[in-house]
Amino acid sequence: MRHVNMQGLTAPLAWAAKAKRTLDAVRAAVAAGTEREFNSHWTEDAVRDLLLGLAGVKCWYCETLIVRADITVDHYRPKSEVFDVPGHPGYWWLAYEVSNYRIACKHCNSGGARYNGVREGRAKGSQFPLIGGTRASTSADDLNSEQPLLLDPAHPSDPDLLGFDSGGYARRSNTPYSPAETNRGLCRADETIRILALNDSHLVPLRARLIREVTVLARHGDKTDIQQLIDDKVGPEAPYSAAAAMALALHRAVAQPAAAPAPVATTPTPAVDPARSRVDLHDLLQHLDPDALKAGIILTGRHEKKVYGAVLKPEGHIEVWGRPWGTPTTAARAATGSNKIDGWDFWCLTIAGVEQTLAKFRATHFPPSTPM
Repeated sequence: MRHVNMQGLTAPLAWAAKAKRTLDAVRAAVAAGTEREFNSHWTEDAVRDLLLGLAGVKCWYCETLIVRADITVDHYRPKSEVFDVPGHPGYWWLAYEVSNYRIACKHCNSGGARYNGVREGRAKGSQFPLIGGTRASTSADDLNSEQPLLLDPAHPSDPDLLGFDSGGYARRSNTPYSPAETNRGLCRADETIRILALNDSHLVPLRARLIREVTVLARHGDKTDIQQLIDDKVGPEAPYSAAAAMALALHRAVAQPAAAPAPVATTPTPAVDPARSRVDLHDLLQHLDPDALKAGIILTGRHEKKVYGAVLKPEGHIEVWGRPWGTPTTAARAATGSNKIDGWDFWCLTIAGVEQTLAKFRATHFPPSTPM
């Protein structure tokens, strides 16, 4: 996911006039309590081509090129309804706001991505969960009061929360968790990866190969023709260019001459970060048996009379269906398909023959002087 700058983007006058007439009819239907009818003006070339000019013919979410397939214009805030929010009318007043449009592939917008042959990912669709703030339900409400859960490619800082490892997997970057993420125990990047299936079986190997290619090319980047190849792969219109740019930046950082070593100083062992420990397991791994963790610790969870399994890996990720997840809650939601599960209460591990939830494990080892 790369940042797509939509500042200053305006719709053509003729299109805007037509869209206003349709929106006026929708507004009248809302006032009268009758059925709303949306004309899909957002599919017209006048607007779609305007959006494609910002980042090329590729999905703004997963960065896959859209070749010989329908180009979907997604409403970031859904127009007709909001999934899992009963009674919400949808953000109908934004149906013809160009600033609410995002270019999306079919998989990100309506599903179909697969993990090892199994269809996964609910897709964006009408989903618009919040991680904090107050949800707008009328045109008079302040959208700035909402704190969206899903990362937005048009928000300047959101794409920076998404990183990639050398294996091609999308992961959260090293950016600290926000207060909203800490309060909810949710990671925005992890939830976006889950809902949009950004680590499906098609994407991961393509990203991994691209990362290898950029790394090899970067070793000879002083040559003009090689640099042109690199520029082609990291340009904003290139497929998976965020992963390519990350690989290039990593290579350059490693290639920099080593600085003089700093004086060795004795520092106390850092305390457990209360914010991080509300969301992931990294700071709690020290309390697990290293040999057991190296082999992978089995986790189990129960939901609607079914038992689900996962493996806690040495780096702190939880593997479900052969895919790594950075947080217990997203791993639990990936396993069950439910958007409402708290992974700390869901997952259990067994220590010295005693089964306990991750929530209890955390409470046992979390510094008691620090409020939870």
